[in-house]
Amino acid sequence: MTQADVDRVLAALRESRRARFGEVAMEMGLLDDERLARALAHQFRLNMVPPERLTRMQIAADVLGLVPPGLIRDRLLVPASFDVEKKVLTVMVADPTDIPSLRVVQTAAKAARLRLFVAPRGPLRALVERLLPATDLPATTREGLDQLSAPSPHGSTVVFEPDGDRAAALRALEDCEQTGVEIVSDPDQVSAFIEANQAERIFFRRAVAHDVDPYLPAWNRLRPGLQIGQLDGFGPGRQSTVPFGQARDFLLGITEFLLLSRRDAPPEARDRVRRTVRLARELASQLALASELRDAVTVAALFADLDDLSLSFLDGLNLDGRRFSLPVALLGPFEPPWDLAGLYAALERRVSGEQGPGENAAVEVLYTARAVARTTMKEGQDPVDALGPEAARHDAATLRALAGVWRKKGLRHLVAAGEGASQSIVLAGADDALITAVADRLARAGFEISIAADGEDALHLARSLQPAAVLAGLRMARQDGLGLIVALRKSMATRGIPVLLTAEGAQPADITRALETGADDVIELPTNVDVIVARVRRAIGRRASDHEAISGRLADLPLQELLQTLTLGGRTARVRIQGSIETGMVQVRTGHIVAAQYGSRTGEEAFYEMVALEEGRFEARFVDDGKNNLSRSSDYLLLEALRRRDEGRA
Repeated sequence: MTQADVDRVLAALRESRRARFGEVAMEMGLLDDERLARALAHQFRLNMVPPERLTRMQIAADVLGLVPPGLIRDRLLVPASFDVEKKVLTVMVADPTDIPSLRVVQTAAKAARLRLFVAPRGPLRALVERLLPATDLPATTREGLDQLSAPSPHGSTVVFEPDGDRAAALRALEDCEQTGVEIVSDPDQVSAFIEANQAERIFFRRAVAHDVDPYLPAWNRLRPGLQIGQLDGFGPGRQSTVPFGQARDFLLGITEFLLLSRRDAPPEARDRVRRTVRLARELASQLALASELRDAVTVAALFADLDDLSLSFLDGLNLDGRRFSLPVALLGPFEPPWDLAGLYAALERRVSGEQGPGENAAVEVLYTARAVARTTMKEGQDPVDALGPEAARHDAATLRALAGVWRKKGLRHLVAAGEGASQSIVLAGADDALITAVADRLARAGFEISIAADGEDALHLARSLQPAAVLAGLRMARQDGLGLIVALRKSMATRGIPVLLTAEGAQPADITRALETGADDVIELPTNVDVIVARVRRAIGRRASDHEAISGRLADLPLQELLQTLTLGGRTARVRIQGSIETGMVQVRTGHIVAAQYGSRTGEEAFYEMVALEEGRFEARFVDDGKNNLSRSSDYLLLEALRRRDEGRA
């Protein structure tokens, strides 16, 4: 449909007693049965049953008997099969938005859940006429229809939330509190509740009012006295809640921190797990997996290789001998919201060769991320080349995504460290929790992190990796910080590596001696992680060739991620943006976003427009043009830009 067609339908909705977009479009002759079914299947990510298949379809009588005939005939809800073991009922529907009717079907069939297929209305009705010839319905078969027309004591409040992450958070909260609120993401679903006399109150966020406006007149005509309320957000006191994605990332991050900061875990194993998790998350995002699946992949990657960590608290778990039985045994009692056991079972089949490439996108992400994390990578090497002959065993789409991730990774590193600088940083010290926190921050700023067990291990890693910097403790086992500096300064290959020492309870004489020995900086503990990261970045920046411009495509490195890298690293840079029509500029000064201009617009609106760009090019120069027209914090600006972008897409 053209935009003009859509506008005509929305205008007709305001005048009609009809409250479903598709029905009005069909009445106006803009859609036919099959096009409407195809559009609904696309909109709700369902499969469509072709009309020719419906003409020859046969359905067992016992399956048809699971749903009252009145519901099948009146609502065109046709049961196709029933998985007795999993209690999953497969249903063909003409209208997947009719949630009240589907609830009744699920209850009547005593199904744990429904699996929906969309079918064109005309061919589906012909199938019903063939399977259930027209007869007068006995009183006992009208129970389902009566349930639909009776007011529901539990479904009286409907919340419309088109944003997927926010809707998922609200559903999770509703499941916990058992409040009987229905959360839906499409206006037609709201219409279905009103038509079924199961909605007394409708709530939605003020920010999505434009999606609701065309439907309001029809809703009020269908249900006079309907309470409709706009809210600033869903939360205590009607205040906007913390974004669900931000809360999710925090919980995943704190889980990773608690697992990997344990002293009994070998440093090299912690490094490998951390690399696997980062790469799995980036691959899942590059492949545009659904947010729920990205979370499942991230958690599965974090716990997949518990054997390598050799953690003492895992002793005594009841294992069945399979490759990934340890994470299943650990996570199972916590009832994870994803089918991690099934994901690990599929990954085991993939690793053993029982399952081929490309059958399951989530499994391919885990399989490839684990392989790359276990591969020795040379500076600047392509990951597919590093995999060597094993690359042939990986899914082609996942390898393409891997190449995209590596391009982005390379650009982020250039922004973080400058042209020609190493992408590695070696960390060593007695405080495992502090090292883990610093490692996470530097990894998000575009660096590869290697954690050394002690001073001697740090020296070995520095000689082999030629890192951008070494952060080590003043006092360490086998080799202290001073001995590490002396050893590095003896060799031409390593004498230029910046070395920073952390010192807890050190005397002024200790600090003076460290600086005289050649330390680039001495950081007294305890101190804030941000302070440590800023000092590491400053030491790298002194040796990086910042005069060179770094350029690339926004498709490879979105502006939001580019700016996050600059702010996390505390850098100063002027970023020029070339969009499809206009040019723009963002100035970052010592990690703070201070100015923005896009075309003739300046300030916040210009900034939000540029962050929303998906096509174009950027050029970053590490200079300061002195402009200031932004007063809010960088965190606020980036989060608000993402919120606006997501709402625009919704």
